[in-house]
Amino acid sequence: MGTSLVALFGEGGYSAFIEPQQLRHERIVVPVAGLPSGLEGLRIVALTDFHLQPFTQLAFLKRAVDAANALKPDVVVLLGDFVDANLSAIEDLAPLLGTLRAQVDVLAVLGNHDHRKGAGYVATSLQHEGITVLRNRGVVLPIGGAEVHFAGTDSLSGQFDLSEALSGCRAGVPCVLLAHEPDVADVVAQDGRVALQLSGHSHGGQVRLPGMEWVSLPLGARKYPFGSYQVGEMFLHTSRGLGTTGLPIRFGSPPELTEVLLTSV
Repeated sequence: MGTSLVALFGEGGYSAFIEPQQLRHERIVVPVAGLPSGLEGLRIVALTDFHLQPFTQLAFLKRAVDAANALKPDVVVLLGDFVDANLSAIEDLAPLLGTLRAQVDVLAVLGNHDHRKGAGYVATSLQHEGITVLRNRGVVLPIGGAEVHFAGTDSLSGQFDLSEALSGCRAGVPCVLLAHEPDVADVVAQDGRVALQLSGHSHGGQVRLPGMEWVSLPLGARKYPFGSYQVGEMFLHTSRGLGTTGLPIRFGSPPELTEVLLTSV
């Protein structure tokens, strides 16, 4: 593996300087059984794994925010890992995320790196910018004469409590779960109330070498590392996220902005 990583750096620094800047727009359509007509075409934009500093810089994240705003989403969801090496990075990142524009709301959950550095400070900083932080709770958003329930769990590194997060889910109101680690999907799907789970955490492996699946995947993202899955009756999408951690490289796993459209079955 070490020789292969050296080779990645050798090809003009592609993995260090080019692919980490190649923001990809992933557009997925999610069929939801019993979706009220007022929610047809509901547009959700998901951003995750910002990891501001030392490797991921604010200028790149501003590109992602501008791209998100250009899509004119109904709801923006932020799926955690706002900071990386330094908690103080949230003081620069939160005001940038405060410029996100959604028709209805901007929602966030925290990731394992946020808990490692200071979950309370990250949450307070986001809330100061008008972002709704969901820590084992949910909100019901009125859209198009109907309602949709967005629930958010704390990271597995925090106090993950699915029962508390879903406590307000009601029959007839579609439920979308925001959960930093995708592999909780097996437990979530068994509950039966969630139509869609959106997650990050994996960075899509961050490095995917030819002939190999992934160089490394974190705990909590080894079963559903990137892309879309059907887990029981529930749809799951795991984003590759925006930033990098550990090593300042991406190869075979470019950063991702996710656009989700809901449609009736």
